[in-house]
Amino acid sequence: MVKKYKASIYTLGCRVNLYESEAIADGLSENGFEICDFSEVCDVYIINTCTVTAESDRKSRQIIRRAIKTNPDARILVCGCYSQMFPSDVSIIENVDYIGGTTDKMQIVSKAKEVAEKGKNKYPYMNVGDPFESDFESMEATLQDRTRAFLKIEDGCNNKCSYCIIPKARGTVRSKPIDDVICEVEKIVSNGYREIVLVGIETAAYGSGKGYSLIDLLERLEDIEGLDRIRLGSIEPAYLKDNVIERLSKLKKTMPHYHLSLQSGKDKTLNAMRRRYNTKMIDRCVSYMREMIPNVTFGSDFIVGFPGETEEDFEDTIEFIDSLDILNSHIFSYSIRPGTEAAEMIEQVMPDIKEKRHKSMQTMADCSEKRCIERFIDNKTILEVLFEKESDGYFYGYTNNFIYVKVKSGRNLCGSIEKVVLSKYNEIDRITEGDLI
Repeated sequence: MVKKYKASIYTLGCRVNLYESEAIADGLSENGFEICDFSEVCDVYIINTCTVTAESDRKSRQIIRRAIKTNPDARILVCGCYSQMFPSDVSIIENVDYIGGTTDKMQIVSKAKEVAEKGKNKYPYMNVGDPFESDFESMEATLQDRTRAFLKIEDGCNNKCSYCIIPKARGTVRSKPIDDVICEVEKIVSNGYREIVLVGIETAAYGSGKGYSLIDLLERLEDIEGLDRIRLGSIEPAYLKDNVIERLSKLKKTMPHYHLSLQSGKDKTLNAMRRRYNTKMIDRCVSYMREMIPNVTFGSDFIVGFPGETEEDFEDTIEFIDSLDILNSHIFSYSIRPGTEAAEMIEQVMPDIKEKRHKSMQTMADCSEKRCIERFIDNKTILEVLFEKESDGYFYGYTNNFIYVKVKSGRNLCGSIEKVVLSKYNEIDRITEGDLI
């Protein structure tokens, strides 16, 4: 009888990593592995790492050691951005069997089977390629453990942001061929998913140099029967020019929620970050999208305490961002990332000041979220919710414009899309109550 090995995958970082881990899990299952929880004693552990900050590096090492502690005899395989950038740091961790990077990620499936059958290596097998010399790696993840399915359409980044090391780990922009995306979406839909999320390292750069673009793909996806909802990963305002917004406004399946990668609300800081837009472009983009797309909402990322950011700069950022009425914000205090231009900047902001600014911006963001949701409550706007789970008679899901909602119902709503009117926002739980229409 052939032994069925147990394997587990731990994913750090972004949605691209999550998708790649799902593809690896599919490959392992096809090769006879039983996919288990990371806390279980397994034969194989795969750690898909992140290096966006020094803290991400630390946590990646911590998770590798946690797997070794759980089962010292297990085969330990590491891949992702951290091991791409710092393979020697991973190699000195005892008991690691395989070190990959951000290229040839699916090779980890065959290596997992090989080390499981042959036994542990004395030294780790190294497979860290050059992302700048690599094409888009073909993979699929059509059976994912969630209501919505992620789909990686793009890899790499052509930006040269002064604080970011990811382009070095991921290389330049490469895109999944548009027909391959269509094919994978059709498989995802056939497996019962009604919503997909298109992700990439620089999602808006999809199709660069190939003769097609992200908006072209979205228009093609409109024709797929059974697909109800399309969401996008983070998008830069520079991509959302008037003609793109006008085409987006005609789409029925692309949801009216856009996560804009803003980072700051001060032109001086945006310039120091080497972002490709300014506050005037942001304001124009948000205003025109609100004019053209009914019930549109926005999410965003912000960095506080960037080198050279004065108190006046920060106050200007707060004032500008508050004027945008962002629904959901992810706020980060700037942390030095060795190997980047910003790490060498002399006007570093002190940790206590960064902490204070982080709290101040979070307070503003919470008020903005409440204000945004209460506008829909006051207007009795009818929104559509895809319900995902049930607890104590309440059903939970997201509106088309990404407001998290709970509804009381005597019938099972899981997996259905229902029309809802929002009734009350709970600031403590950050959840909105609604009533079925």
